[in-house]
Amino acid sequence: MTKKILRILVISCFSAVFSVAAAKTPIPYPQGELNGLQIAQQVYAIAHGQLVQNAASRKNGKDIAMLVNRPPKAKRKPGRRPTVNTFETWGNSNPKNPALDSMQMAIIKSGKARGTGILYTSFADKAKPGMMILWLPSLRKSRRISEPAHDDTWVGTNLTYGELVLRRPEHESHELLGKSIFNECLLAMELNPWELNRYTRNLPGSQCGHRGKEVYEVKSTTHFKQWWYDDRISYVDSKTFALYRTVYFKDGKKIKTVDIDWQSLDQPDPRVVYPRYIYAVTHDSGIDSMIFVPRSTVLLNQDLPDNFWSERTLKKYGKR
Repeated sequence: MTKKILRILVISCFSAVFSVAAAKTPIPYPQGELNGLQIAQQVYAIAHGQLVQNAASRKNGKDIAMLVNRPPKAKRKPGRRPTVNTFETWGNSNPKNPALDSMQMAIIKSGKARGTGILYTSFADKAKPGMMILWLPSLRKSRRISEPAHDDTWVGTNLTYGELVLRRPEHESHELLGKSIFNECLLAMELNPWELNRYTRNLPGSQCGHRGKEVYEVKSTTHFKQWWYDDRISYVDSKTFALYRTVYFKDGKKIKTVDIDWQSLDQPDPRVVYPRYIYAVTHDSGIDSMIFVPRSTVLLNQDLPDNFWSERTLKKYGKR
């Protein structure tokens, strides 16, 4: 059960990347020269969806969000396909209860964990850990789980809870290295013929549409002692503050790259974007993971009451 819980909880965290809802106070578009911390704060706001009233990703026809994971290169062979989980998510970060900061919900729609639901609640008091409720349809029971550690990883993947939802700007020091032109294509999962199925054949390829855009280069150094990385370099769009690429370093060696294909949601504020895909690769082993969110599944500013984010909804939407 422990592995299954870990395998599912990361998806609820992924939902925070594109489903967390409105900021409690307006976030004005920044003016003038910015420093590294100010850029990091903008990146955090954009990545956590704080510029829209609320957002969700729901299945639309055959389109559905999915998370795909592969083992190290040395263990890939014909007949061993990637692990795929499809899911739907909803987010609300403007609860009426002032003690609450946000509520996020995810329902797994495929695989052995199909029907499993996750409700994650974070609190206005940042010193208070978040709380998760996990609905297990096979047992028809709910379980409450404490917030994971920042460096906990989803079993078999190369992404941490800190990267996905828990890390905040104050957890690092940020230095603006300067501006440059982003002249590379974003990485994507390159599948072997035997790894294709009805889901993975729909994964997008490498994205070159951001080449030629001006980006900030920001170096962020962790405040955590004996951490899995020392620092990271981020490439941030100078107009939308979308984070296209993060490269992690340990002892001066590049250990992991995370690329995000941020796309416009056609809103007046250019910072309102969503991650069409997120791709992460660990360089030594080749372990990689990819999340793909078709544009047709993304919904903004839905009319939903606060009590929609509840254990009752988990049970309703989590039928197998």
